[in-house]
Amino acid sequence: MLSAALAALAVVAIAPRLPRLRQRYDSAALAPIDPAPDAPVDAELVRQLAAWVADGAGSGATRLPWSRPAVPTPLACARIAAGAAPTVRHFGRQLAGYHQLDTRSRLGGILYRIGVQLRPLAWFLHRRADEPWDDAWLSAADEGRLPALARWLPRRPTLIVVERPDGGFTPRVLAALSHAARHGDQPVRLLILDTAAGPGLQPLG
Repeated sequence: MLSAALAALAVVAIAPRLPRLRQRYDSAALAPIDPAPDAPVDAELVRQLAAWVADGAGSGATRLPWSRPAVPTPLACARIAAGAAPTVRHFGRQLAGYHQLDTRSRLGGILYRIGVQLRPLAWFLHRRADEPWDDAWLSAADEGRLPALARWLPRRPTLIVVERPDGGFTPRVLAALSHAARHGDQPVRLLILDTAAGPGLQPLG
C-alpha cells in the first residue's frame, strides 16, 4: 500500500514536467552548427566563450516541479571576429555535446541520449557543466527562418551563432528572439561573427 502511494505521489510530482518530454529541436527556426574544419583552436577564446554563455544562465533547477527556473540573463549578445569561426564551431559543438557521442559506444550513445531527454523530469537538479545545450548557426540565407524564430521557445539553453550579419539581418534576429527572452525559461546566447570586430569576445549591451 505504501509503495503504491509513493508511486502515485511520484506520478503527481512529475506530471507538470511531462510536456517537456515532447519538446524537440525546432528545425524550422534553427540549423545545427556544422563540424569545424581542421584548424587550430584558440583555447583562451574557448575559455572566454564558456564563461560568457554561463554568466547569468541560472542553475536550471526549481524547488517545485511546476515552477519555472530563474534565468538572470535570458538573452545575451556578443560579437567576435569572423576569423574565429573555426574556434566558434568547435566550441558550439562541444557545448552541444556532440563529442559525448563520439567517445561512447553505440549503446552508450543511446543511453546518453535517453538521459538527456529525461533530464527535464528532475526539476530539482542543478545543470551540470557538461550538460548539452542546443546550438544553431544562422546567416542571411536563413531569412526564411525568422517567422519561426519569432515563435520559438528554447527547450534547453541555446547558443545561436550569426554569420555574415549584413543587410540588417542581426537586428531582425534579435527582434525575433525577444519572444523567447520574455516567455522562455532557458538562457539564449547570440554570438555574432563580425568582420569589423576586434580580437577577443566583445559582449554587447
